[in-house]
Amino acid sequence: MVQVKDIMAVMEGIAPRKLAESWDKPGLAVGDPNHEVKKILVALDVTKEVIAEAAEMGADMIITHHPMLLFQKFDSITTETSVGSKIISLIQNNIAAFSAHTNLDIAKGGTNDVLAELIGLQDLTYLEETWAEDLKKIVVFVPVTHAEAVRKAMCDAGAGEIGNYTCCTFGAPGESTFLPMEGSNPFLGEQGKLERVEEVRLEALVPASQAANVIAAMKTAHPYEEVAYDVYAVEQRYKKEGIGRMGVLPAPVPFAEFAKMLKEKLGLDSIRLTGDAHKMIQKVALCTGSGAEFILPAYYAGADAYLTADIKFHEAQKAVETGICVADVTHYASEVLIVPVIQKALEQAAAEKGWALEVVCSKVNGQTFWAL
Repeated sequence: MVQVKDIMAVMEGIAPRKLAESWDKPGLAVGDPNHEVKKILVALDVTKEVIAEAAEMGADMIITHHPMLLFQKFDSITTETSVGSKIISLIQNNIAAFSAHTNLDIAKGGTNDVLAELIGLQDLTYLEETWAEDLKKIVVFVPVTHAEAVRKAMCDAGAGEIGNYTCCTFGAPGESTFLPMEGSNPFLGEQGKLERVEEVRLEALVPASQAANVIAAMKTAHPYEEVAYDVYAVEQRYKKEGIGRMGVLPAPVPFAEFAKMLKEKLGLDSIRLTGDAHKMIQKVALCTGSGAEFILPAYYAGADAYLTADIKFHEAQKAVETGICVADVTHYASEVLIVPVIQKALEQAAAEKGWALEVVCSKVNGQTFWAL
């Protein structure tokens, strides 16, 4: 039996909650983690139309990008408010509601990567760092005879990853001394006699989240009854992640031509633009959803053009003053691209785990804007 909590675990692998911005509210908004799930509806938003669609098809869970309870404060939950009505409808129809929001924007393969891939950007980097894991350095002193065994155990547990390299360690030879006291059971030496041993000072960087596992593996492989080791904090960070993306087009194109391509690929009937229509565009930055605050960072990073949504007049004015071209591709169009991506990821997970699970993309058009 597949339960809501099982689907949540899969979504955690797709968009880890630790990546979410501090103000965000991703996760399970409504529902029982132990509720059985046979059918999932994936959409961008939990609207009343999406809930009705889920209820009609017999879905047990709705997964969206936008959290339905973001920026909401409650004194009561009644049908007299839009959000209250949606919560009651979900409960009445026994439908769980789950979202992955800024964590899905930031995660590799998330909303920003999907938009960047759609428009053909290459050599991607993030626009602004938002998360990075702390690193620790573990130093252990081990007899020469067991140095390789301890090194392997530490690396197998996750130590020594630097970029595209693994098992990056350093060893320095030296001499250690110790005096086994009464009650000890030394691997080397005798009680009451000072022992001198050729040892290796073995050290490696470890993600902070893996430090306990690496230490446990190191102790298991180490021959000594009492292991001498140190754990240091370091300034370097591990596996940095960030919001937005920046990359380059295969060849430069005029901004007007680039904008026409955006309009076509995103299925828009119109597109708002600022900047020189004839400017040649090759380096492009983007942020799905509301990303007007990154116009200037994109400019300072050297972008020729920037794509986002929900741009106001004065924000557009700043773009014009700097000379960066900007396209407002609408909030909905920039992010609804992630819906089929989530569907495929959940279907793949279900196939791998042998789950009898149906995952469906919503057919509700949530685009709020139209143009004459």
